[in-house]
Amino acid sequence: MRETPFGHRGDRDIGETAPGGGIGARGGRPDIPATAGGPVLGSIVLARRPEEVAAARRFVAKVLGDRPEIDTALLLTSEAVTNAVIHATGPTVTVTITRTAAGIRVEVGDGGADTVPTIRDRGDLPTDGDLREGGRGVLLIRRLAVRSGFRADESGLTYWFEL
Repeated sequence: MRETPFGHRGDRDIGETAPGGGIGARGGRPDIPATAGGPVLGSIVLARRPEEVAAARRFVAKVLGDRPEIDTALLLTSEAVTNAVIHATGPTVTVTITRTAAGIRVEVGDGGADTVPTIRDRGDLPTDGDLREGGRGVLLIRRLAVRSGFRADESGLTYWFEL
């Protein structure tokens, strides 16, 4: 699978933020396997319904317990699962947590959609007082995660982030 810069609408391959977080797109990481990370700490399959976002948060809280990255993991899981609920076409969403050498990786898989995770056109929070909801979840994930990205294949789209 080839890697592409993050969020190009025509691409359905891997996109990834630069190591250390931030919005810099980069390529050249074909060594990232489809399920990167170490041992699976937990996985749950949920119905693709808005009320299941809270169930995803409870699952992450239970698996991670009192780890230092728990608050960020809960926020970013909410954003990723909400995106799947809004944009995906499949009936379920899967949340998987794995251990990495530096921390944790959360993957949110769905049945796919016609789009890929994309940051708003300006790529940042508005300065004009526009406080409407929507369109900022990917920005939050990319700003707060150490690394994040997505991959798409015949089974759907998996959005992932590492803390």
